[in-house]
Amino acid sequence: MKSKFILFLALVLCGGLFGCSTEALNPPAGLPLRYHDSQYDLTFSLPASWKGYSILKQQWTGEAYSPEKDTDVVRGRGPIIIFRNPQWKTNDRYQDIPIYIFTRQQWDDSHLRYDAVGAGGIILELWHDDKYVFGMHSRYNTDDSVKGWKEAEEIVRQNCAAHPGPHLHDN
Repeated sequence: MKSKFILFLALVLCGGLFGCSTEALNPPAGLPLRYHDSQYDLTFSLPASWKGYSILKQQWTGEAYSPEKDTDVVRGRGPIIIFRNPQWKTNDRYQDIPIYIFTRQQWDDSHLRYDAVGAGGIILELWHDDKYVFGMHSRYNTDDSVKGWKEAEEIVRQNCAAHPGPHLHDN
């Protein structure tokens, strides 16, 4: 697991995994399935092997310490759209692909005052548009026992490559 995390970190630092942003120019080659969420204008492509995939929707919560209350307080909430491999089963898990969605204001705030959005790690920008920032937790695929983590990483990389451009903040 340690070597996988080091590889992941090296890809992030070199821009190999999360070096993308702004509008999609071309759909990723070799990813024929397209998901589109009209509420957030999120388009995400998947390989044919994911035919029959499912979508789970969850919520992220951004917290920050409040000295006045001497406790963490919620500073923001937003959706997470999770792509689940059709082969996933309770006793035979495959790597999910969770996309965190922030408004541009929430993204700016998260870099200024949120202490936590998820357990450990950070949220890295995948790409953004005029209204939203699409991100992913830096530790989304750190469990070596989950099948398909390399494939999920490649799917994310290909989707990012379809959204070239600078990030709003340094990750």
